[in-house]
Order: sequence, then structure tokens, then C-alpha cells
Amino acid sequence: MGIELEFIDLDAMTSAEIVKSLFGGDLDRVSQHKVHVRGCRFGDFLVELDLQLLHEGDPTNPLRQLAGELGAALIPMEITCPPIRFDEAHVIDALREELRQAGAQGTLTSPFYALGAQLNPELPSHESAYLLSVLRSFVLLRDWLRDEIQVDTSRRLSFFASAFPGDWCDMILDPRYAPDMAGLTRGYLDHNPTRNRELDMLPFLAFLDEKRIRSAVAGQKVHKRPTYHYRLPNALIDSPDWSLALEWERWLAVEQLAERPELIEKYAALWRENHARLIPHDWTPTSRELRGQL
Repeated sequence: MGIELEFIDLDAMTSAEIVKSLFGGDLDRVSQHKVHVRGCRFGDFLVELDLQLLHEGDPTNPLRQLAGELGAALIPMEITCPPIRFDEAHVIDALREELRQAGAQGTLTSPFYALGAQLNPELPSHESAYLLSVLRSFVLLRDWLRDEIQVDTSRRLSFFASAFPGDWCDMILDPRYAPDMAGLTRGYLDHNPTRNRELDMLPFLAFLDEKRIRSAVAGQKVHKRPTYHYRLPNALIDSPDWSLALEWERWLAVEQLAERPELIEKYAALWRENHARLIPHDWTPTSRELRGQL
């Protein structure tokens, strides 16, 4: 599983030194706002301000340096972790704690920052039927997830983790819908030609067919990888009661439901019936009921 953590109030070098203190490696400073930590225990980490424009061109250019200084006050820092085995991923909670103690601030610090903690679990199967089961599970549980996570207002308004459109959800929850991977990809792109989804599938679809995905979402930064890109969790780095393990446990409910076709069939019918109403009922209580059966 890969993990991406966003925060404010720590610079790139200080953050990179914390990574090195925990996992070893060597610092490779690209600029004031971008540092690689190479050769760590788990691979290479990247620490950078989360804005690609600041990392392009000549790093000595004074205009780029000025943009970096302004960006440091407005743009979150991000640590991108290498893929780590599931049974060792708890070490990133140790990193979170060190960042917290050094003064890193998280999602609830300010309404002007849309800070997230993104999980990138590797898919155990690349079969279209399995992926469809997971997507159905996510749609049925997402209202419970959003209610549990209490997705921050700034993140909801900034469209960094937008909900899947209802028509696409209705389509995939239809029990007659059974596409192959090409058809599943086509349907996804028709309704979701964007990275800004709560469960962004573009990295995985690009892993399978990079040319097609880059053509469909030209101009958007998509890193191909055989993983989900789960974007819902807040990054409550400064809260001692929050952990990435908690977010991982919440995600696992989606994978658990994917193995329960009888529950998916039952609640998919209820979801579609509700969606067809002129004014649909709040799905959160039903989503929570479903979670209780796992």
C-alpha cells in the first residue's frame, strides 16, 4: 500500500529529515520545496509542496523562488511514501506522530486548506468482476464512510474528493451490468473523466491501458499504478487520537463487502429504488446498517 500525507507548518527539509531519522536513506534536495529521501528501509520517499508548477524549470529562477515562497503559505506539504507491505504499513503512523510532535498541522487547522490522507492499496485481482464488486461496495458504503470520517468542509467544497455521479452509480448497481474490463473502463471514463473522485480509479486504469487514459483525461496528472486511489480521509496529523490504521480499517469494510454478493444484491436494489425517487431519502442510515452486517 502506498500512502500520501498532506500537512502544513513544516518545511520540506525538516519533514525529510524526520523521514530519514525513522527509515534511513539519503537526502536529495532538489529545491527548498522538494526533497527526495532515497534508499530508505522501504524505498524512496518524496517530500514536496503539492503544486507541480513549483518543481518545473530552473530551480534558481527568481520568479520560481518567489512562487515557492508564496506557495509555502498557501499550499500543503505532501509526503509520498513508497509501496509498503500491508503488515508493515503501521510504521507510517510513527511518521505521523513524529510530524505532529514537530509541529505539523492537519485538516482542521484552517478552512483554507483541503488536507487529505490518501491510501493506495494494491488490488488483489485485476478481473473486471472483482473490481465491479469493489466499486459497488464503495457506492453502498460511501455515505457511512463520509459520516464516519466527517469529511472536512474545505475538502468537500474544493472538489478534491467529489462523489461519484448518481447515474453512474445506478448503472453499476444494476444486476444486469456485467462488462469486461474494456467496457467497465469505458463506462467509468464516460461519467468520471477526472481525478477528483472519492475513489479515483484512473491510476489503476492507466496501469492497464495508459494510452487510453491519458487521451481521455489529457492535461491531468495521473500516475499509473496497480492500486486504488482512495481520497476520502482527512489528514488529522495534529490529533493524537487519529491514525492511518483507523482509516485503513474503514477502507477494509469496502473490501469485506465485495466478498458478500448477497448483501450487495440486496442493498443495491434498495439504493436504486431510493435513487429513482423524486426526492431520495438520506442513504446514510441504510449505509450504516449495511456496515453493521459485515
